[in-house]
Amino acid sequence: MNKKYTIPTFFLAAILNTACGQQENNDQLKPVTKEQYNAISKEIKTFDYNPTYQIRFTRVHCTYEIYVNDMLANFSFTTGNSAGELQVDIPQYILESGPQEVKVKVYPKAIEDGKLEQGLSSDAVFNGRVVHGEYGKTDWDSFTQVATLKVPVVVGKPFVEYKVSFEAQVPYVLAGWKAGVDLGKENKTTLTKEVLEVYTRFVNASKHKDIGKIASSIYNREKEVAQAFFFKSGEAKSYDNGWEKLKEEADNMVSIKIADKAGLRYFAGSKVVALLQQNGEDRDFPAITAETKEDYVYYAFYLFRPKPGAPLEIIR
Repeated sequence: MNKKYTIPTFFLAAILNTACGQQENNDQLKPVTKEQYNAISKEIKTFDYNPTYQIRFTRVHCTYEIYVNDMLANFSFTTGNSAGELQVDIPQYILESGPQEVKVKVYPKAIEDGKLEQGLSSDAVFNGRVVHGEYGKTDWDSFTQVATLKVPVVVGKPFVEYKVSFEAQVPYVLAGWKAGVDLGKENKTTLTKEVLEVYTRFVNASKHKDIGKIASSIYNREKEVAQAFFFKSGEAKSYDNGWEKLKEEADNMVSIKIADKAGLRYFAGSKVVALLQQNGEDRDFPAITAETKEDYVYYAFYLFRPKPGAPLEIIR
């Protein structure tokens, strides 16, 4: 059975806000109708240039994590090498024009999926570049390069870390997590419990196929993502039938659960948190896993607290 990781930029990645302890009641969340949800792409603004930013990279005899503005954008702890350049789109992590940071952590190669060698070898290589262009208008080979990544490997080290900055020019401004609370200052045990309750509510809503609650809870996040990717009405990746796609995903689900061994991770300068699996071949994968007739599906939920005392909300 195939494994399917739901990158948190499309309909399949859904989340429910929750309350914990003295946090305000999530039942106060304003309901979103089917018509509102399906109209997300009709509200997208487009411009003379609608760029997507990408990291294109190769990796040989190593495993890795890629962060953009301290958000986990891509990773692999599996065996094998890249066959040519790999590519990951990153506009959802760029909130506005200006300086952006890419961080790469390179680890030893995998002996088997999820099981790494003790230290980096002399033949480990990770090279990459940051580029931008416009889907449908810019030829693949004509994307503009704005930064290069050439990670210096130190033989025998358990990992090496490399950072590079680049200037992005985007025609939008997203609120994102900028005003979020520093979650690193909160009690970790209490925070973990709240995140787990958020995940549990999503699992229960999925089992009951409560599409209205799911759509209402992810509505603001989906609007930001749609703008970052310019998912315009009438196109294949639009939200014109978003409600129906959420329903189809729920209807196709055979089972859903939260992984037993997942740990709390902090991102975006501790303004964002998520429960991710920690070991083995599923390292860095989301804690929530579901099964359909064809696939295993991983739901990636990254949460922030918009202001002190507010419940956690999905942000990416």
